[in-house]
Order: sequence, then structure tokens, then C-alpha cells
Amino acid sequence: MERLPLVGPLRPALLSRPSRDTLFRAMLVFRWLTMVWIVGTYIYEVWERSSTKSLLPNRVVERVPVAHPVVGFVLFGALLATLCYITWYYFTNPDRLLRPFAVISEIAACALLLGLDSWVYGADDHAQSLVSVYPIASIFTVGMAAGTRASLATGFGFGAALYVGFVFGLDSGNWSLGHIAAFVLFVVTAWVSSYFLERLVSSDKAIASFRAREEVARTLHDGVLQTLAVIQRRSDDDELRKLARTQELELREYLFRGDADDDDLATALRETARAAEERFGMAVQVIAAPDLEPGSPDRIHALKGAVTEALNNAHKHGSASKVTVYAEPAPEPEWEAFVSVKDNGSGFELSGADLGQGIKGSITARVQNLGGQVEVDGRLGRGAEVKLWL
Repeated sequence: MERLPLVGPLRPALLSRPSRDTLFRAMLVFRWLTMVWIVGTYIYEVWERSSTKSLLPNRVVERVPVAHPVVGFVLFGALLATLCYITWYYFTNPDRLLRPFAVISEIAACALLLGLDSWVYGADDHAQSLVSVYPIASIFTVGMAAGTRASLATGFGFGAALYVGFVFGLDSGNWSLGHIAAFVLFVVTAWVSSYFLERLVSSDKAIASFRAREEVARTLHDGVLQTLAVIQRRSDDDELRKLARTQELELREYLFRGDADDDDLATALRETARAAEERFGMAVQVIAAPDLEPGSPDRIHALKGAVTEALNNAHKHGSASKVTVYAEPAPEPEWEAFVSVKDNGSGFELSGADLGQGIKGSITARVQNLGGQVEVDGRLGRGAEVKLWL
């Protein structure tokens, strides 16, 4: 399939296909409804300003005709043509709505109507601008294609086009409250739409993660989990059965519940310590400072995994009987939390030690992937300490 050139290639890739299609459809309906409204309103303005009667009761007719009514209809024709090929893009390949031609041409059409608004009417007392709220759809599309900055720039650009047209069309610099309101509407729409898209991207990621977890659960249910169950039933080794049971529970918890019960970092560390005590039979003490921040889910997950691996190493390689897990707000401004895992095991000489996959993959990689730092202090005969900054 052809790779479509996009204004901003990252944002569309982050949004899932169902989300993109829903947004495209909603914006298309909004465009057509707005188009019908602005054309109908303009026809009414032209008729009323050239008529001695008003369709609205108790309204005084200004009797100031629209200065350039034909130009207004030509501008609407240009916008309608833009909307027609946008509609064609939607029904043939919706991703083409984010191509430079589609995005830029719609911006140009909206800016043209805003810039010529005051000149077409010849007055600043008309009910609404030629294009009304139609530019909202264009601002939203720019946010999808290129992100917050481009969306804000588009909103400011529409406001500037309206102001420039007002100044040159009427030879006046006195901007009305209606023009100011339109400018604010465009800018606020840009910010709100960008915020909405960021939240939508986060939701898509969460849904994708949940579906991936379900897929892994289905794959492992008839394999690893049943194997662990068979080991528990048939093995004569009590320690092996206990280990198999612990692994089964941890795997089921990860697959079917995830980290939903980890309300904050201190709670997650205590749960990790409890699991290690039950699994290895060693004493694990958790000391958490009162002012320790709860932490984001990503940080909690990374630190919990790193501490779990550090406790595994303390038992497996250091034969530790006691471990202290200490957590406090990091004194350095670039980090949020500092966690130390210190054991009373045999330790090791760091210069000649092979850190292996446990420390490199399960500890260092977890923390560094989120911009953190890891330090391992090994002292032969005096235990070991893993320090984590995140």
C-alpha cells in the first residue's frame, strides 16, 4: 500500500484506525452542517438587506445592502469545492484528509473567507462572519496531522486573517466584540482539540495494551499456566511446588489484573516485599518516607519490577536472609524518587562480576527506559546494594 505523505507523520500513526475514522466522520458531518448554515444565513442577509421587510418579528431593517454579494457566493463556491473533494477523500481513503494538499487548501479557503468578510459585507454589523465556525474543523484536522503548535498557529492565523480583513476592508482599526470573540474561539479550539487528541492517544495505548495482555493470556493459559499446575500436582519437592505456585499466581495476577492495585509507590514496594518474603523466606523491610510522592503508573511499574529483580538476586546469588528497601523523594532535582535495595548476603566484587541479564535487562533497562539511573554497589562478604533514581 502506498505510504501517504502527511503533514505530521507521528500523530496519525499514534491514533488507532477506529479513532481516526470516527474523528474523520464527525468532522465531515460538522463541515456539511456548518456549510448549510453559513450559506443559508448569507442568503438571508443578502435578501433582508435589500428588502423592505424582515422575516424576523420586531426587527428594524438596516436597509444597508451587502456591498459585494456576488463575491460572497463565489467564495462559498470555492469553500464548497474544497468540501466536496474532502468528502471524496473520506469515502476513498480517509488518511488523505491529512495530506498537505487537503489540509493547506482548506486552511487557505477559510482564511480567504475570513479576510474578505468585512469587504464583502461593507459593514461590521452583520450577524456572523462568512465562514462562521467552519474553521474549527480545519483547526482540529491540523491538530491531528501536526500537533499542538501547528494547531495553535492555525488558530492565531485565522484570527489574524479576520483582523486584517476588517482593517483593510473597512479602513478601521476598531475591532468589534464579535471579532474578538471569534479570535478567542479559534485559539481555544486549537488548544482544546490538541488536549483532546493527546488524551485519545493515551486511551488508544491503554486499550491496545489491554488487548495485548488478553492475547498473551490466551496464548499462555493452555501452556505455561497448565505446566505450572502439573508441577504442583506431581512434584515431590516441596520447594519446587511452592515456587511453581508462586509463579502461577504472579503470572495470573499480571495477565488478568495487571497493576490495578498499585495505588502508589509505597504500596507497590510493600506488595513486592511481601511476595518476596513468601517466596524466599527472607525478611524484607520497607521504609518509605512520609513525603514520598505516589508516582505515575509507569514509574511504579518500572521500580516495582526493578526491586523485584533485586530481591531475586539477593536470594539467588547472595543467599541473603534480610533485605531493606528504602524509598524517599530524590534530593536531586532531575529525579522524583530514590529507592535503595540493600541486603546482608555474601556480596560480590563489582570489578569482576558478570552483571548478567537480571541486572542489565530487568533492573537497568527498566529504569533507564524512563530516564532514570541505576547504581550497583557490591562488597564481597558485606552484602550488596542496588540504588535507583527515577
